[in-house]
Formats: sequence, C-alpha cells, structure tokens
Amino acid sequence: MTSAPTAVTPAQSRTILRTTESGDFLMSDYLGEHSDGSATGGFQAYLVGQKAEKLRPHYHEVDQFQVVLDGAGRLGRHAIGAGTVHYSDAYTVYGPIFADAPEGLSYFTLRLDPAAGLNYMPESRVKGETRAGEHFTCAIDAAGETGKLNLLARTRRGASAFGVALDFGGALTADALAECVGRGYAVVLGGSVAFGDRTLPSGSLIPFESAVALEGLSGQSDHTNLALVVFATLSG
Repeated sequence: MTSAPTAVTPAQSRTILRTTESGDFLMSDYLGEHSDGSATGGFQAYLVGQKAEKLRPHYHEVDQFQVVLDGAGRLGRHAIGAGTVHYSDAYTVYGPIFADAPEGLSYFTLRLDPAAGLNYMPESRVKGETRAGEHFTCAIDAAGETGKLNLLARTRRGASAFGVALDFGGALTADALAECVGRGYAVVLGGSVAFGDRTLPSGSLIPFESAVALEGLSGQSDHTNLALVVFATLSG
C-alpha cells in the first residue's frame, strides 16, 4: 500500500470556476483533480464553493464524505453549516444541496478512490446502479472535551466521523486516536495546528493511511476544531 499524500493547505490548492446549468461552482483541487476519475486508485479531495442556489439529487460511484467549511444551507431536510459532516455509500442518492445567498456554501468532497461527474436523478435511474446504502449527516460539537475524539456517527461497515477540539499546545495522543481505525482525512475547521514541521491553517487537509500518523498534532490557536473522517473497513 502506498503512503498517504502529505497535508495540503488552501494556498496549495488549485481553483477554477465551473459554470453549469445549476449555476456557478468554485472548484479547488487539493488532491487529484475533481474532473478526472480515470485513475485506478488514490486519494481525491476538493473544495466546492457552491454559489448555485441548488444542486439536484445525485449519486457517485464511490464512498465519500463531505465536510462543510463555511456558509450555510440545507442538504435534503437537514440544515447544514460550518462543521457539518455528511457521508454516503457508493451509488446512494443524496441531496438536493441548497446554498444560502449571498455567501453560498463551501464544502470538501473527500474520497479514497477517484470519481468524476454526478449521476443526476431521476434521469440516471435508467442505469440501474442505485442502492439503498448507508448515509448520515451530523455536526461537530465545538464545545467537546479537548484532546478527545468525539464519535459523531458510524455506519455498520465502519465509516465514521469524529470531532476534535484542541487548546493551544494540546496534542493528539495515541490513546485518543485508538478508536479511529481506517484510512481517512483530518480537516482543520477552525484555528490552526502544528503537524510535523508545518503550521496548517483552517481549511487544510491531512490524508492518512492510519490515524496513528496524527499523533503529536497540536493546536496553535486558543480554540482549534477538527473533523476526522474514516472510511469503511468492512466490505458491503
């Protein structure tokens, strides 16, 4: 298994404007390219700046997490905002996603395997690929106990979302990370962290093959909040 890519900051991302039938989207590639699903494997992560009022219900061919960084809106019946985490199994329909004007909605799309495009419903139903897979929507609790992983949601196959709060200088320990099993991402939602020899601001991503790689990550702000998302370890 190849090692995970290194952490990526907002300044290292590559942004383009995509104008669609739904409206405008700012697409910032962090790992891989959002429009390229040809690779056979590898982390794929990008930030969607949704200016369009509505993105119709759709599905993707891979498991994915979405983590809201800024703005407000709705995902289906759920009000969403900074710190909201959404997970969906492959081929599981979700949405629509509504973005509140005028600021819109910014959210990460995080995958272990690349995919490109959206399979809009109902017209994609003719493909016969949709499944009644698992999905969840939850929110980070910024008031959680510092230095601990707060389990927000977990599917039967093991896809999990955690919230983490750190004080200045507070660090993640191996004991705290023990229940975070699998491959995934850490998302810096607020504040900044020290990781290795780098300082990572809000909006940074840290992909990992094992959460033990995050041991020693420390807060560099009075209030630092992170989301940790881990993909399923069991087959469907």
